[in-house]
Amino acid sequence: MTTQSEIEQRLLDLLRREILRGQSTVDLDTDLVAAGVDSLSLVSILLFVEREYGAWMPEMEITAEVLKNVRSLAAHVLKHLA
Repeated sequence: MTTQSEIEQRLLDLLRREILRGQSTVDLDTDLVAAGVDSLSLVSILLFVEREYGAWMPEMEITAEVLKNVRSLAAHVLKHLA
């Protein structure tokens, strides 16, 4: 069973490696929108979640609260896996 902390780490890796390149200061509590996650980045995140976990999260479910930080995003992903 996948845990929230595993999802958090995978999302952090994705953000640091592909989406927010060079921003190694991104951590679990970084505001994702303020850090530069935009609509194109969001599509990349959603495709990553679908590819890695087999769960699709409709864009309309991705609110400012979900994008508040990696913790809230990972919690939302975990709900889709349950």
